[in-house]
Amino acid sequence: MTEIEVEGVGIYRLPNEWQYGRLGRMRGEKRHTAVLAFGCGMTVRQFNKLPADKQHEVHRAYLKLMSPSNVVPLGDPAPAETRSIPRGHLSVDQKLAVGRWLLKVKAQLPHGHFGPWIETQKGLSRSMASQCMRLATGGRQDAREELAA
Repeated sequence: MTEIEVEGVGIYRLPNEWQYGRLGRMRGEKRHTAVLAFGCGMTVRQFNKLPADKQHEVHRAYLKLMSPSNVVPLGDPAPAETRSIPRGHLSVDQKLAVGRWLLKVKAQLPHGHFGPWIETQKGLSRSMASQCMRLATGGRQDAREELAA
């Protein structure tokens, strides 16, 4: 499912790559409101003029699209030797796929071996790996405990 009809508002879609780029410097509630507005094809000002119940319906549509049950599971990643990491700027989908792959690899390695392993991967810095993994876990800090369980 990639879009949801919100009665009285229109179709809600998750923002595209260009729209996410425009969100770059926003933080907190402003960013979340912008994600909801962009997904409806509105400006933030237009979205804020909607009645509160319509804003809540759009938020529910966003949550439904972001639900783990809506995410298509990735197949088994290619072995590290054969997997190529794209160079340059990565799309959100590419970062998400790389992040999921890295989390799976990290779970299989003994404690303390993941950092050195990252350094052997061409085209992937520790900061990019961290960013991809953070995106794949939804920004949760407690992802390490979830992986250990």
